[in-house]
Amino acid sequence: MTTSTSETPEELIRPESQIRAAALRLGFDACRFTQILDAWPASGRLAEFIAAGRHGELGWMAETAERRAHPRAMWAGARSAIVLGMNYGPDRDPLAILADRDRATISVYAQGDDYHELIKGRLKALAGWLQARFGGELKVFVDTAPLLEKPLAEQAGLGWQGKHTNLASREFGSWLFLGSILTTLDLASDAPEVDHCGSCQACLDICPTKAFTAPYQLDARRCISYLTIEL
Repeated sequence: MTTSTSETPEELIRPESQIRAAALRLGFDACRFTQILDAWPASGRLAEFIAAGRHGELGWMAETAERRAHPRAMWAGARSAIVLGMNYGPDRDPLAILADRDRATISVYAQGDDYHELIKGRLKALAGWLQARFGGELKVFVDTAPLLEKPLAEQAGLGWQGKHTNLASREFGSWLFLGSILTTLDLASDAPEVDHCGSCQACLDICPTKAFTAPYQLDARRCISYLTIEL
């Protein structure tokens, strides 16, 4: 995502435009904003997921459910979120490797350096610049606290949660690492993204363990990622 050349000089000096430009300079590929709204539908979906036992042996999800229920449950002072994405899409089609039944595969996200450390460094750099420029308090997150980042990214317009429950972007597909900054600043919200899945269910059909009990419903107990990482 690049800064629009159609922006007027007045728009270019808005905090959101300056923050987005700084994020792109630091190596992020997408940057969107949302105010922390009182309505948070993701909390209901999380409660249903846990009540149905689809979290398997991830007891920590149930233990931190109250903190996950709303961004302000974790930090009452949060007023806005800056949601950032970094593209990790591969140079070649990973499905070609999966077609070779005699060859083991490693998920694309795990083939490089730990993305948590990479994104955390960039987030801290952006946060330092942001605080020096605009003040306010802030906290950075990259899958390191009970913050539901995918619903937050959807609300900020970075993409939508597809039938595979991952974030899907019209520009980057599902190849985005996510990081977030919560801040006490009042930033203007981008428009939320709408669901573009339509009747497509390619992601459900290709899942080798049929881990989706229905569109938008993942059963972790059937998921290869859960079985090979979490247990």
